[in-house]
Amino acid sequence: SYRSETALQTILIPDPEDQKIKPGVEDDDQSKKTKAAMAEASTIGWGRRWKTHIGQKTGFVEQTKLEPRFERNIEKLISYHNIIYKMVDAIELQVQIDPKILAQRRVSAPNGENEWGKLGGWLHYLAMSQFTEQPAKILDSYSRMCGKIGQKENQVQRRTRSHLIKRMRLYTGDDTEELNKCVDALQPLLTALDDTRRVMKSAKVSKDLVARGQAYQSMILAFNHKAGEIQGWIDEVTTVVTLHQNELIRFCREVAVYNDAVYNNLNETMLRLGYLPHKKDQK
Repeated sequence: SYRSETALQTILIPDPEDQKIKPGVEDDDQSKKTKAAMAEASTIGWGRRWKTHIGQKTGFVEQTKLEPRFERNIEKLISYHNIIYKMVDAIELQVQIDPKILAQRRVSAPNGENEWGKLGGWLHYLAMSQFTEQPAKILDSYSRMCGKIGQKENQVQRRTRSHLIKRMRLYTGDDTEELNKCVDALQPLLTALDDTRRVMKSAKVSKDLVARGQAYQSMILAFNHKAGEIQGWIDEVTTVVTLHQNELIRFCREVAVYNDAVYNNLNETMLRLGYLPHKKDQK
């Protein structure tokens, strides 16, 4: 669907009715036609492009452009995808600081490789083999404290991976890949649209006009199909943002509970050893 602004410019906008992609046979049929139109658009050589460009300069062929609002919405959608990419990387670094584990695309450390657990193990070893009496008791107390913190950290890492990171990675993985393909396909379809319009206008007989008109219509439908898919992602952003916000709130709560657990375990250990821990600053 399109509307003419001037004699030399046609601005394509997604038609609300065209955006409602019906599931089933009709959708599959249009998807096949769209793929065929995209394949045809990719075969247009520089010679035909040059003729179309000259036709636009002389006013014989209108130039087709995306509606500015639609183009801005695409840019905002891509920006949101990029923000999620950076956000997930920052969250992974916050819950798992070991680069070796992150390099494996994991967050939770394997059994026996948690940093707190390792520290607790070494403290227990020192308490058993290098020290005796009160120093050994102190080391063993801190060893148990490290073990508790390590268990809590593993729990936060697993929950973060299974909820927040998993959902965000899925969104920025599968959806971003499809979005990029659709966006990359728009410009070739626009070029093919102008080219088929030029060819249609240059038809000499009615038989050629009908055939070229059908090719032109196929390009319009293919563009609308791809634009409709992108518009669908744009319309879903509100829901997706709400979902991500809820997951972030849950993650922040998990981190707050973890930090409180670390603080409480440290204080409890010092109290059992006879030390008076510092209280949190009251504001």
